[in-house]
Amino acid sequence: MKTWTVCLFLAGVFAPLGIAKDNLQEILSRMDKAASEFKSMTAQVTHVTHTDVLNDDSSETGTVIMKKVQPGEVQGRLDFTSPDAKVITIEKRRVQEYLPKIKTLQIFDLGKHGEQLDKFLMIGFGTSGTEIATNYDVTIAGSETINGQTLTRLQLIPKNGEAKQYVKKLELWIPEQGDPYPLREKIFEPSGDYILVTYSDQKINPPLQPDALQLKPPPGVKTEYPGK
Repeated sequence: MKTWTVCLFLAGVFAPLGIAKDNLQEILSRMDKAASEFKSMTAQVTHVTHTDVLNDDSSETGTVIMKKVQPGEVQGRLDFTSPDAKVITIEKRRVQEYLPKIKTLQIFDLGKHGEQLDKFLMIGFGTSGTEIATNYDVTIAGSETINGQTLTRLQLIPKNGEAKQYVKKLELWIPEQGDPYPLREKIFEPSGDYILVTYSDQKINPPLQPDALQLKPPPGVKTEYPGK
């Protein structure tokens, strides 16, 4: 599995232009307020990886925990249960992937990629609307109803040349009412591959146990460092 694919687990306007602009500013203002209040998130998650050259989709389901450690830095944990059990954690720009089926722990050191990873992980969760508008060209790409809830789909095109090396564009599905945290995210890579993440039973700022994001593999696990 590619390191960056692992990292990117933890991217026609339908409305008239004048209305779209007003709606966009309202959404970004709501995201400004939400970012200042965001501390943590838990949810059920469905994670679809599309491989363009094979025209193939693979889907995984599980749970996610995200916690803002400090401004600009998050910790994350994904516990996938289907089709295969595995745990992925992200902390201090290091990704760990535990594969219980083969009793193996893989550790990825992100190095210089870590800053970009933090920025992508925090999109919609701890990143203000002002920051998003500064770093992306943002447009409204339409409105959709998912599970009875009306969502506005935002399209984000990175302005930064370094960010464009990893992500061609992102899409966020933001509720039109209530908290402006994305219920769906789609991340497009320059290769044509993409990752589609859908959240359900989302809880914002729930109480977390101190070790909720820690990975504790059992004794005897083989440790690998892919890429080294």
